Amino acid sequence: MESKYLLAREKVRGDESVPTKDRVTTEAMRLFGEQGYAATTIAQIEAAAGLSPGSGALYKHFRSKADVLAQGIAQLIDAGAQLRTMLETQRGGADVDRLPLRDRVEAIARAGLRRLENERDFNRMLVRDLQKFPALLARAKTDEISSNHKGLATWLSEQAEPGSDHIDCDWDAVAAVVMDATAHYWLLQDVFDGEHPTGVSEERYLNALIDLTTALIEHHHRPTG
Repeated sequence: MESKYLLAREKVRGDESVPTKDRVTTEAMRLFGEQGYAATTIAQIEAAAGLSPGSGALYKHFRSKADVLAQGIAQLIDAGAQLRTMLETQRGGADVDRLPLRDRVEAIARAGLRRLENERDFNRMLVRDLQKFPALLARAKTDEISSNHKGLATWLSEQAEPGSDHIDCDWDAVAAVVMDATAHYWLLQDVFDGEHPTGVSEERYLNALIDLTTALIEHHHRPTG
């Protein structure tokens, strides 16, 4: 099933009602993700955005190809606020607190995997091209990866030990394991055209991740009161 982001991206393509700058950014990030930053030309971006290729029309909106990349990365990182808000909302939300633990873990796990799909172009750029752009790489580290990790680690610890000052599990490390395993699963699935090379489906992966995480939280759970 295509994500809302990818469906929205397809809607942008060829839609002249979408502001030109947004069409340029969306199409540039798609091309960067599909064929790499260096291999993507200004003319290709212009053509994909519905502009006359080679006309230089892109420069009416951006100073350079690197400027387009910076805008695209910023937009994708800003879109990640939805996952961070979800982690915040689940902490202390009365309605959420009444859900079974496994359901809470499942909601976060599915949102995390969906976020990876939503930022497909960003993830491809991250592993292939962003080392050449230290400022963008630093922002990806701080505003996306570290921020999500901190939110997840806090959420995990509060599920197990709500309000406790005594932490008997390294939840920072657990959060890193959960995030890294999920990112690696998604990456291999993306490399192999949507099918993980192990043959383990996305649903089976998610169920295993949810079961393992739920069991660990239950093992360290300290009831309040």
